[in-house]
Amino acid sequence: MHVDGFIAPGFAPVQAAFEENFAIHGEVGAALAVRLRGAPVVDLWGGLAEPISGRSWEHDTVQVVWSVTKGLVATCLAILIDRGRLDPALPVCRYWPEFAAAGKQTVTVAQLLSHQAGLPFLDEPITLDQVAMPDALADALAAQRPVWEPGTAHGYHAVTWGFYASELIRRVDGRTVGVFLAEEVAGPLDLDAHIGLPAAELPRLAHLTTIAPSDPALLDLGSELGRTMLALPELAAPGADHDPSVLTWEVPSGLGVTNARALARVYAMLGAGGTLDGVRLLSAETVADVTSTVVAGPDRILGDHTAFSLGFMKPETTFFAVSPDPAAFGHPGSGGPLAFADPATGLAFAYVTNGQSPLNTDVRAVGLIEAVRECLGR
Repeated sequence: MHVDGFIAPGFAPVQAAFEENFAIHGEVGAALAVRLRGAPVVDLWGGLAEPISGRSWEHDTVQVVWSVTKGLVATCLAILIDRGRLDPALPVCRYWPEFAAAGKQTVTVAQLLSHQAGLPFLDEPITLDQVAMPDALADALAAQRPVWEPGTAHGYHAVTWGFYASELIRRVDGRTVGVFLAEEVAGPLDLDAHIGLPAAELPRLAHLTTIAPSDPALLDLGSELGRTMLALPELAAPGADHDPSVLTWEVPSGLGVTNARALARVYAMLGAGGTLDGVRLLSAETVADVTSTVVAGPDRILGDHTAFSLGFMKPETTFFAVSPDPAAFGHPGSGGPLAFADPATGLAFAYVTNGQSPLNTDVRAVGLIEAVRECLGR
């Protein structure tokens, strides 16, 4: 196994931890990017992008990052908030009148974005045919009755969160979330990041492979957890992560396609208060607002303690224990990828892997984070 890339002086333990993941923890292909106060200090990649063919992971390899995508969508929402076009304190129906159906007229934007709306799945599972018809999907989303009284509990909206958030963006701005991301975030920051992958980019795509079994409860349609995770069942089909007929559609809770380098740039911008390399996307005040904890405690869906801001996950619980500082924020993805910012240290961290392990933050990412903190002396 060969590792390529760059490490700044003093960060050799991070490369050692990255290589250890291949030697000990079954890593297949992966990339890691770390920035410190905006400057790149680690940019590593290695292993196989496509295990069956033996295709190597390259500098420009990208992959599906599952729920790490939510951080990209949350950044899009933050831009609308910063511009005064979206107010988290207002009811969602102020922007999307049909959302008021089924007793949701008082649900606020903040409640929806912090997983408090009680909408983790629909009565009838979402299909890719609906995703291809945004108006029809919006009707189904708006008609859904909450599973619990909004605001009385929170529970991870694994799939539906992205569809509700993207429809909110479409109602406020007129653009789809994929177009908004491309024009307002990826373009200005020079990111290789997509929601809705152009066919021309498919040859660069890493293929996901399972290295550890998932919890069977995730597939139990008799439970709220299973219905949540399978809210769009076609995503669970073998090979969905590299199927052109799937990736072309905008599935904003999980089918973001990007790499560690791009994610580290996003979180470096956010961690620095909205500016990177002279490009300002957000005010520092808005970044502070959208990354502050809105809700924390028992998660009705995951059965663990979680904490959320307006779309970002917070490290105040063991589920996303990426930093001892409650000001940190980011998002993990199913199978192992994660990205976060730790403003107190100026750290932006992003790790992607095509070797899929169980839902929670796993030993590979933990080892990398610990190595980075060792290099920082904390």
